[in-house]
Amino acid sequence: MNMNMTRRGLMRRGAGLAAAGAAGLGLPAQAATAAPVDNPARVPAGTALIDVAADSSRWQAGVANQDSSTTLQGIAFDSANGHFYTLQVAGASQIAYLRSGSQAAVTASIGADVHAESGDLCLTRHDIATGAVNGYMYLLGFGHGVSLGVQPASGGNPAYVWTEAGAGRSGYGQEFVRFPFVTKTVLWTSHPSVQRFGSPDPAATSMTPSVDVDHDILLIRYALGSDHWFAAYDLAAAVATAGTGTLPAPLARIQQPPLHKHRADGTPDPNTSATFQGFTSYGQYVYMLSGDPRTSTPSSTLTGIDKWAVHTTSFDLNGTRNDPVTGYIASTHSEADPSADPREPEGMAIHTGAGAPRLCFGITNNAGANRQFDLYYKV
Repeated sequence: MNMNMTRRGLMRRGAGLAAAGAAGLGLPAQAATAAPVDNPARVPAGTALIDVAADSSRWQAGVANQDSSTTLQGIAFDSANGHFYTLQVAGASQIAYLRSGSQAAVTASIGADVHAESGDLCLTRHDIATGAVNGYMYLLGFGHGVSLGVQPASGGNPAYVWTEAGAGRSGYGQEFVRFPFVTKTVLWTSHPSVQRFGSPDPAATSMTPSVDVDHDILLIRYALGSDHWFAAYDLAAAVATAGTGTLPAPLARIQQPPLHKHRADGTPDPNTSATFQGFTSYGQYVYMLSGDPRTSTPSSTLTGIDKWAVHTTSFDLNGTRNDPVTGYIASTHSEADPSADPREPEGMAIHTGAGAPRLCFGITNNAGANRQFDLYYKV
């Protein structure tokens, strides 16, 4: 899809896009709707806001994923069971091997040489105390892995993972799904264990999920043309709609505020858009991570917008605390991991097993063949 199309033009084509997209993904078509309505603003209020300007503390250093040839993209916590999960674009050698076996028949239209565009991912489970790998899955044709959600394992049931899916050749998922975590397995989007859901909007593309288990909220970020939106749902109500093609009414639906790179003095530059790198939510608040990699230059010697390559932003799903001009509550640069190379921010999630909720994010620290990341947090 041409991402430069206007939202109005997309809405005019909504019915056709919905039908075509549903046919391509094996989903039931949804009726076209008008442009997103005013925010229903029904996310329960009262959650404490995490200060994105707070100092960043390093929790773990040199964390490696199962697939060492690519870097972290998304992160999520199963705090109750002492795990965290990471997503990454799968390395070419691993995918070539996987596709040479029994999965070749179900993914023959994709081809091993375009694994990134095909949305092939590696999902790693880590020990929360050490960062060590203690489980993994490969996901063929799912997406880019910017964000994910995890419902903790309990009562003999496995953890359930929420991701994007149905990437085709776009590299980004055009739907979102839920499936049980089963270590050392390969999953493809048509597998019967993959639960499918409706769309937040018939014209929505590039959908990515996050899960707030403390407040039972499923949050979906999606694109409408060149704009991005967030839709929040009651988690249990959303799970109950699996396979029906129709989501429940959203608790909130609000357009993402613009994100900008930061100048050397730490203030946003309104003329330069930032690169989105991840998001999470806790209660009514959404937290976003943005920034670009910088290589071979210590942060202390950088000038201009490249100096603050990592920054964090907060905004209110209900809209009540957002600044009427910027659309968000706060946005600030981060001086975390100044010596990391390439120091690219990747992935954001909330950890709730250490007292106060921790706003966590990753920073890549190795540009070589053995890719690693450092895990930071704010409270």
